[in-house]
Amino acid sequence: MKIKSVFLFIFLLISAFLGGCNTDSSVKTNQTVNKNEDKKLTIFTTIFPIEDFTKKIGGQHVEVKSVYPAGADAHTFEPTMRAMMDIADADLFIFNGNGLEPFIDKTKSSLANEKVTMVEASTGIELLSGLEDHDHGHEATHDHDEADHEDHDHTEDGEEHHDHDKDPHIWLEPSLAIKMAENIKEALTEAMPSAKDDFAKNFQDIKQKLEQIDKELQQTVKAAEHKEILVSHASYGYWEHRYGLKQISISGLSPENEPSQKQLQKIIETAKEHQLSYIIYDQNAVSKVADVVKKETGTTPVILHNLEYITENDLKNNEDYFSIMNKNVEILKTILGTVENDHDQEHSHAQDEETEKIYAGYFEDSQVKDRSLSDWEGDWQSVYPYLQDGTLDEVFTHKAEHDGDMTDEEYKEYYNKGYQTDVDRILIKESTVTFFKNGEEYTGEYLYDGYEILTYDKGNRGVRYIFKLAEETEGLPQYIQFSDHSIYPNEAGHYHLYWGDDRKALLDEVTHWPTYYPSEMDGHDIAHEMMAH
Repeated sequence: MKIKSVFLFIFLLISAFLGGCNTDSSVKTNQTVNKNEDKKLTIFTTIFPIEDFTKKIGGQHVEVKSVYPAGADAHTFEPTMRAMMDIADADLFIFNGNGLEPFIDKTKSSLANEKVTMVEASTGIELLSGLEDHDHGHEATHDHDEADHEDHDHTEDGEEHHDHDKDPHIWLEPSLAIKMAENIKEALTEAMPSAKDDFAKNFQDIKQKLEQIDKELQQTVKAAEHKEILVSHASYGYWEHRYGLKQISISGLSPENEPSQKQLQKIIETAKEHQLSYIIYDQNAVSKVADVVKKETGTTPVILHNLEYITENDLKNNEDYFSIMNKNVEILKTILGTVENDHDQEHSHAQDEETEKIYAGYFEDSQVKDRSLSDWEGDWQSVYPYLQDGTLDEVFTHKAEHDGDMTDEEYKEYYNKGYQTDVDRILIKESTVTFFKNGEEYTGEYLYDGYEILTYDKGNRGVRYIFKLAEETEGLPQYIQFSDHSIYPNEAGHYHLYWGDDRKALLDEVTHWPTYYPSEMDGHDIAHEMMAH
């Protein structure tokens, strides 16, 4: 049966919603396969790894589009009616399955007799248990016994399960991602046999890259001084199972499933017990609960990209599965590198020797990378009021005792000049920056204008990341320049900001550097962060 009108499709879709979906999850593809090999295959996918693998394996023979827009949450996303009609008329619809995309079960019967062939990329992969009560605060030591690998069919009465009885995050584990890619290759070959050799060659290229990432992950965890990681979202069960990591998760497999107060307290106690230095966020906006854990444990936030979706910034930077996973490996090396006993590193800076050199201002030009405004996204407060009210006095006393270059009063005078500003708050969201000054708000769009490497009198160097006002706006500077001691994409923990209408003159400014920390931090927290470096 073909869908001939929107009304007929709506009827079928509503019928599917009302009637429930008693589909057999062991049936992974429809029997009807498009055999037209004279044109490109039209393919829709769900999560980003499937989209990326399909493009890479299909090459010139496919046109691939994800039903997920940038930033969509795979756990809750529902495609539009228009999107479902396009899927019905496509050659292939490739999805992860196993409860990750709830809308799949709802619409499977509506698409069963259409042109499209549905392909479940997780076919043949044994899934780990994803029961939510295994996710919160008991050192994340999952017992991967035989019970974890039981079949995952729907219940006999047809009741649907969208609470992740099984962990769907298989694409993060390279050996399982290889199986996903192989399933995609087989589906493409069945749909277009004439391109079989191309598909096989492209698959081998992907397989080799995935094997290399798998090797690096094994070596990273093997060399780690500790195996525990504190995560905001329990995406890393397969890393636990294969590499021996232990994730302490704040929410469950779905970010919406937050812990109880008792579980939250256990998470905090466990993080402190293991002296964990970092809290891992995914590319989602951080949750309030995760912020509580960060504050209570004194951990530094870092981003591990779970690849369920990509952001607008990822698109802009032409990121793919492998570039993101390689960054994840490097970040994991930082997280597992050392255990801090005295919280003796500055907020948001890594512990490895190379990063310490960069923070101190010693690096090669080739190491410097472009950054987007999203690195500084958030709600920020000036530290100047805390200097004025005496909250930061302990910082200057500490510096006088440990550095010895100046007295505490001299340090206070020096920082008074550096911190002084009447912009007490800055809000950054996407490309928009809002300055809060003397009770007034000034908002404008700022576009990336490159970076400049500066050499200081002592021989060390720094990088200014520059953004230019897109359209002249009253009350806003033409240029803003960020400095946070980082030289490549990284979520800022604080920053120094320079602003004005003369790009070059700002680069010469080295004595006045208004400084901003997250608005959620109080003065005491900021003071202790400052004394930590």
